[in-house]
Amino acid sequence: MPIAFERNVCCNFDETIAREWLLTNGLGGYAAGTIAGTLTRMQHGLLVAALPEDAVPQLLLAKIDEEVFFDQRTFYLGTNEYRDGTRNPAGFVHLEAFRLEDGFPVFTYRLGGIDGVTLEKRIWMLQGQNTTCIQYRVLRTSMPQSGMENVAWRGSRFGSNGYSRSHSYMQAAQPSLTLTLLPLVAYRPYDQPQYGNADGQFQVRAYETSPHADESMPLSSGMAGCTIRAKDKATPYHILASGDPASPPQFIPTGVWYWHFLRRHEQTAGLPDTDDLYLPGVIRARLSPGQVLTIIVTAEEPSPQHFEQRHIHKLYEQALDSQRGMLATPSYFGEGGGAIQTLPVLPLTASTELTIGDEEFLQLLHQAGNHFLTRRTLPYQERPSTPDFFSRVAEHIPTITPSYYQSADQTREVLIALPGLTITTRHYSEAQRILRSIARHFRLGLLPDRLPTVQRPRLEDEDYGSVDTPLWFCYALDKYLGATHDYELLDELYPRLTESVACYIQGTSHGIQLDPTDGLLRTGAPTRALTWMNALDQGRPITPRAGKAVEVNALWYHTLSLMQEWAQTLYQRERTNAIPQQYEELREICRSSFNARFWFQDGGYLYDVVDGPTGNDERLRPNQLLAISLRHAILDTSRQPAVLEAVTQHLVTPYGLRSLAPYDPAYRGELPAQHTDLPHALHQGSVWPWLVGPYIDTLLKVGMHMPNGDTTRNLHSASPDLYKEYIWRKGLHILEPFRQHMQEQMLGHISGVYAGNAPHTSTVQLASAMSIGEILRTYKVLAHMGVQASDQAISAW
Repeated sequence: MPIAFERNVCCNFDETIAREWLLTNGLGGYAAGTIAGTLTRMQHGLLVAALPEDAVPQLLLAKIDEEVFFDQRTFYLGTNEYRDGTRNPAGFVHLEAFRLEDGFPVFTYRLGGIDGVTLEKRIWMLQGQNTTCIQYRVLRTSMPQSGMENVAWRGSRFGSNGYSRSHSYMQAAQPSLTLTLLPLVAYRPYDQPQYGNADGQFQVRAYETSPHADESMPLSSGMAGCTIRAKDKATPYHILASGDPASPPQFIPTGVWYWHFLRRHEQTAGLPDTDDLYLPGVIRARLSPGQVLTIIVTAEEPSPQHFEQRHIHKLYEQALDSQRGMLATPSYFGEGGGAIQTLPVLPLTASTELTIGDEEFLQLLHQAGNHFLTRRTLPYQERPSTPDFFSRVAEHIPTITPSYYQSADQTREVLIALPGLTITTRHYSEAQRILRSIARHFRLGLLPDRLPTVQRPRLEDEDYGSVDTPLWFCYALDKYLGATHDYELLDELYPRLTESVACYIQGTSHGIQLDPTDGLLRTGAPTRALTWMNALDQGRPITPRAGKAVEVNALWYHTLSLMQEWAQTLYQRERTNAIPQQYEELREICRSSFNARFWFQDGGYLYDVVDGPTGNDERLRPNQLLAISLRHAILDTSRQPAVLEAVTQHLVTPYGLRSLAPYDPAYRGELPAQHTDLPHALHQGSVWPWLVGPYIDTLLKVGMHMPNGDTTRNLHSASPDLYKEYIWRKGLHILEPFRQHMQEQMLGHISGVYAGNAPHTSTVQLASAMSIGEILRTYKVLAHMGVQASDQAISAW
């Protein structure tokens, strides 16, 4: 079991609200919450739907509270916090265990004493639909003294009648319980509160179990539910309960508001922190061990016959196959080396504190990566005058959601994450279509910071505010071509790329231009944040980097090198008549000037910016790693070990690299709780896991100092194989903390940013596409390195 917690954790309120789970539906919608069931964030909910008429996801079903009547007692399983500090009910005390099973959250509640029962709750989403399923099942944990064995259920597999059992049981000897469910609903933007009123904010249409009760919703036997429509909203949604036809569930209308739920994360951040939720009615059913009640909440056009019990089994199996199909059965080193596998399993450091094994860690990475691959409809205006793929009209395309719980697109983040999320996982078709769709939006050589949506189809000039996004596009395209050799795509994109490079050379928006005196790329907009360090305060950059930024010029050199390569490839394929000499000449001038201008002799590393408004920026930042890590490295090899040593000594932490050295007066080692203060820390010392990718690439290229003072260069001279093994194991050591982190905060995920100071806590971007993407990509690099060496020294360790 990859991630599981027993009663000692589940009955601790502070532990259970600190651990969150996440499901996604491939459309940008999701379900999320805490182990305790308490909603601690405004973004938590059982169905957060990406609807075509709304610019941001909409929270529809916030939660379901459960009340169980059993053995003459009522057990309240929900847990809520209110504005006045009240915690009512406190049902987490009944939580016996929690686990993520194939990525699905499973809650186990113990009710009663030694002769009590266990109630299991399982949640999953349907891929490609705004639909969440919540399933309840009664398990018997002990039997009367009748000679029968205890009953234990295994919830991960279905049998012919719905589920498999490890032991048989006599149903007649089992006591039943009455389950009452309170679905608390909303219809609001996922990150904004809802305030209730009594003027008919919701219209609720209830449906009886009888199929003849309402022709517009002919429910089958064993079903009940309602349709909910909010004022000024085009899309209704439905709550359906599917149970045993012999003991059908009931939907009992109530129409009651619950007021002032507290969202403690918003309270800490200084944001609106209370939310009101509406109870349209309660669902009541009588369940005996072996019986199942499934709640389906959906914003899709309902087909009730597909939500009968016999079809729910199929829906679950389809969701399960989707989860399990993301990863082929892997091999360990020494057991075939993964020659035909997507990725072999890396043997990370063993830890008795972890329930996540090596294979489970890789599976979790793949499952997490799949959460960010989404599909959306993008509108485009037809342009008959340009009869190529750039003139296509609206279509459904894959894309990458940069993070949860943030809905804003960041094209740069999509491109950085793309190699790990699509190429490492062999989603080549998705990668191709994402690259094609982004390429449509070149304007004056630049790419937009966001991509068009149905709600915001038009890109404006202010959307083009990045100097490096087109360069990251070339980086991602290179990774794709290296894996697929899809040179037909290169044929199509190459004209746009040549146009973009020409705009950079001649000059384009925001003072972006090649400096003819030294061949370096500069920006001339001190009031704009044009690099990845783009945090703003009242519209002005917190980390001004106007001038010639180090990673921008490393990416520029890499792009020129790629353009030279691609021109040669197209020439050999007879797709062009000549190989431009311009790229080779520009890259050589750029390389020479870079090594002369960026080297900070006194520090033994690279300036972060040269020729800025205040001169050269001596701050030690991780951006300089790209001068080494990229396939075409611009920094002279003789200087690479010194840069790596400086970065390792001051910036490396267990969860990534600091964005600024701690000794710097501007260093901010904590992530402020207040929302307004947070941007000031993001790039002034906070830790970014995605930078682990460039760091390990750099480590594999140049090595680092050994503990005894000898350098890996000396080790390499003595024994190249031992050198490779040492570096490989250093890479494994760097990945190890992320396996531990997957049991904390957002379960099965890696955050986007952490505090610079230990213990490196994280409160924002708890699920980050860039983090998962770069960890996956790095995992592949280390895995292939291990495969190549598995017949040598590595396999003997």
